[in-house]
Amino acid sequence: MIKLLGFRNSKELIQFNFQRALIMKPLLCIIFSFLLFQSAAAQAIRKSIDFNMQAGWIIPHNAELQAISQTTPLGLNLRYQVMNSSRENWEACNCFHYLGLGLQVHDFQNSRELGRALTLYGSFQPILWKRNSWELALDMGIGASYLTRVYDEIENPRNTFFSAPLSFLLFLRPVMAYSLSDQVQINTSFYYNHISNGGQRQPNRGMNYSMFSIGMQYFLSNQSFPSHTKTKIENRLNTYLELGVNSRSSASGGRQPNFTLGLGVYQQVASVSAFGIGLDLNKDFSLEVEQNRLEALMPAPFIAHHFLFGRFDFQQRFAWYAKKPADYQAGKNFYQRYTLMYHLGEKFRLGVGMKAHGHVAENMDLRLGWKF
Repeated sequence: MIKLLGFRNSKELIQFNFQRALIMKPLLCIIFSFLLFQSAAAQAIRKSIDFNMQAGWIIPHNAELQAISQTTPLGLNLRYQVMNSSRENWEACNCFHYLGLGLQVHDFQNSRELGRALTLYGSFQPILWKRNSWELALDMGIGASYLTRVYDEIENPRNTFFSAPLSFLLFLRPVMAYSLSDQVQINTSFYYNHISNGGQRQPNRGMNYSMFSIGMQYFLSNQSFPSHTKTKIENRLNTYLELGVNSRSSASGGRQPNFTLGLGVYQQVASVSAFGIGLDLNKDFSLEVEQNRLEALMPAPFIAHHFLFGRFDFQQRFAWYAKKPADYQAGKNFYQRYTLMYHLGEKFRLGVGMKAHGHVAENMDLRLGWKF
């Protein structure tokens, strides 16, 4: 049956399925955002169209990228947002928040080497503070980006930022807004963007770039906020288990699975903040070994901070390789892992993660979790 499907063996079929699943990651995130978006629209107290213009700079995280990074990226963003008034939606972050679907274009002002990024994305924007006409929010999003110029060994060798036309965009930005009327709000913000293919094709240094923006939000409907009471902070240790899955290119050709099992505990110290510790066990089948697969097992204890927005858990880990192959990330003994998890019910968690060494993203993965 495997040969009838066009594959030489079961190993090749597994590699193909891993690669296809990982390419779908940004699309799955957008679909997930759309489902939440549809649910929120049913009881929306706010519906709006958001437009902004952006300008910024590329952050070169390697000396080889200094020359190609001397540009001023420009951007345009158009988005439709809704805010739900129900208690259930409010408990997603213990706050009122927007869910949005947007389209944006970033021009890196180097058409021959860097080109443009066209992105379809989903976003989540909780309102952190509101007083009279002023609002402070934290906007975050993930999407699928189409890149018009990528690395080519002969035609475009300097662009080691991008090597796959379909990549992922992650962004985070604080937003300060002022209401001119019930229908019009102006805003300014600071973007931190990251584009990467999640380690699915090399070279994959990824691009980090910051942008300032000014924009306007036009409300199709704008009602007063209802009153909801915050849930009390739990005075207990929370224990969780996570499994991260992706695939990586191997020296022998093709792609091999890469698994990360994480066990951690954390203690909430404020309404949106918690600290914890844990252990990552990484098993990367793409790494070459001499005798047995245990050589590629990498245990890494970590410390972590959690931003807790109701059902969302945005975690930042700082980990130390207790053991790793000598030729894997030579000279690097520490790494960061960023995860965004969503609680589906009381115990089950679903999300995405990104592993990085300093400013350089190594890979992204899909994550499943269980909270005890």
